Amino acid sequence: MTVISDLATTTRGGLEIALQPFSSSDVDRVYELCQDPEIQWWTTVPTPYTFHDAEGFVGDYVLPAWNEVAEGTYSSLREGPELVWSVHINGESSLAGLWGSIGYKRLGDGELEIGWWLGAGARGHGIMRAAVATLIVLAFNPVFPLQARRVWWHAMVGNLPSAWIAQRTGFAYQGIEEHHGAGRCWSAMICPDDPIEPRDDWPELPL
Repeated sequence: MTVISDLATTTRGGLEIALQPFSSSDVDRVYELCQDPEIQWWTTVPTPYTFHDAEGFVGDYVLPAWNEVAEGTYSSLREGPELVWSVHINGESSLAGLWGSIGYKRLGDGELEIGWWLGAGARGHGIMRAAVATLIVLAFNPVFPLQARRVWWHAMVGNLPSAWIAQRTGFAYQGIEEHHGAGRCWSAMICPDDPIEPRDDWPELPL
């Protein structure tokens, strides 16, 4: 498995974040975190979220893409299983541990769609913003197998915390569209030459 399986970044507050594949030891924590009604409302995780759902996510859903990476067959040029990292906070902080998930869906033709969720207790510390910025750099790095030409972001209309992260990591707002059974969603994208920094051209988002 290539170096993309284990990534590290930090927040402006100094928290050390590790992005890595999920393991079987994460099932209990995934189940616990996904009881959060905000995660169930704003993402596509099952509702209600059962322990069986957590087992299936960790044991089945996330493995195929990582197997492709290990075999050297992963490509963003074709559609395929989602490539997902767990979001851990390292160190002695009271926040240490597993808090979220972030990943790329492959749309084909070098296009990826980023998605994430983060447990309530870790929100407001810049954790997901730092994780998103790290994965954007990875997506456009020609050395690694993602080699994307565009990354898309979508969030259900009203999900302002997700929108703030997208705006602050350089995504260009595109408008509202019906998206993959999720209903009305805000849409934005970022390309290789776009800086990963806050944009000042987003409109006031219609709710």
